[in-house]
Amino acid sequence: MLEPFFSIVIPFYNRAATLSRAIGSVQAQTFSNWELILVDDASTDGSLSIAALAAQADQRIRVFANTVNQERCRSRNRGIKEAKGKYVCFLDSDDYHLPEHLSFLYNHLHNLGYPEAFLFTKAWNEDAQGNTEERFCPDFNGIDPYRYFILYTVNPQRWCVHARIFKEVQFEPEIPICEDMDTALRILNRGTPIYEMKERTTVYVAYPDSFTWGDPQKWQRELDALHSIFARKEFQSKLPTDACRLRKSACYYHLAIESWKQKKPVDFYKRAFLSFILCPNGYNGKTNKQLLVMALYVFPGIGPVLQKTVKLAKAAHA
Repeated sequence: MLEPFFSIVIPFYNRAATLSRAIGSVQAQTFSNWELILVDDASTDGSLSIAALAAQADQRIRVFANTVNQERCRSRNRGIKEAKGKYVCFLDSDDYHLPEHLSFLYNHLHNLGYPEAFLFTKAWNEDAQGNTEERFCPDFNGIDPYRYFILYTVNPQRWCVHARIFKEVQFEPEIPICEDMDTALRILNRGTPIYEMKERTTVYVAYPDSFTWGDPQKWQRELDALHSIFARKEFQSKLPTDACRLRKSACYYHLAIESWKQKKPVDFYKRAFLSFILCPNGYNGKTNKQLLVMALYVFPGIGPVLQKTVKLAKAAHA
């Protein structure tokens, strides 16, 4: 075999229902000089058998298995360690690439002269029913790159990174959520050229049980991760303060909503106040009005009157 130009790393854990599609989307690429590295994170549902069968049928596929569950950062790092390609790409086991993904990447790299750089594509969103829409991200050009990676999620499956870069920067296992932001910022911070492709070449599937949305502690874990990322010494004086505050404000907003649903008014007021202080205009321009209404709804004296008024209005409307 020729040395692969691309190494695609797929970490997986209990994804028997979707892993074959992810693997098949790599095998369907119109650019064929690739290797696929599958890293099983101690699955218990037969996912490893699916990966092994794929490797038996296609010599470009290699499989590695963790003996205990280590989460996706360590699994990605293991895939990076095993990669033989000049450039490393990623794919999550419940998502998939479109057939031209690697071809577009290769063409861009060829036109750039195969730089030691970080490229990323645009993407599609797909819900569990198969409905798709454009995944929103503004164009990268003209935006401060630190601000961009803080405010907009650039998932690893959109990445194409020169392998030498990963000799210096890898995923941080202690930051298992927002790890894409953290790693992208550290790659940027080493002086790496960053390029965006305009083509939408990969599909992000939002399953309710995905790593991100299936975690009931998502917003607290994200807030903890943001504190760790923004406190890195190498980022001091480089990260735009308003962007950092906005991201933390969003977390406190969602935590306030959870407290309100759980009927914990003290926690609600504390988190709502922090969300407001961090971003007085509301993290998306609408949240403060909602938090104010919710605050009045549970405020002693005013709350019961407001609740009764809402009930009467609903009854009259019915």
